[in-house]
Amino acid sequence: MIVYIIIVLDIREMHFIEPLIQQIPINDVIEALLYAAGTVLSAILTALSIFAYRKSGMKKLQYAVIAFSLFCGFLIYENLENLFGIDDSYTDIIIPSMGLAILVFFFLAVIKKSVIDKKLFHNQ
Repeated sequence: MIVYIIIVLDIREMHFIEPLIQQIPINDVIEALLYAAGTVLSAILTALSIFAYRKSGMKKLQYAVIAFSLFCGFLIYENLENLFGIDDSYTDIIIPSMGLAILVFFFLAVIKKSVIDKKLFHNQ
């Protein structure tokens, strides 16, 4: 009896949701899902980077934390822009500068240790 009621409720929900799904192009649904997955992954990587920084104290992890945080913000902004149609002059400036900042911080996270190591080995 309980199973039958759940099935009836699911069928009723599908009739309610089905017209909404048919109105949204499949490309937009896939794009929104990819932005959501990327945002969740970058938030997880940010949290893991913060945990690793607190545990190890390595200074170069600060750059990775900042880069992952910027990437998370970048994806959230892109998703909001696509969902609500935000298109102004600030968007054209913010998106490329966030991408550039992400690349710079990842570059600093990678290169910072090798520059310090070269200085230390050169002095010895």
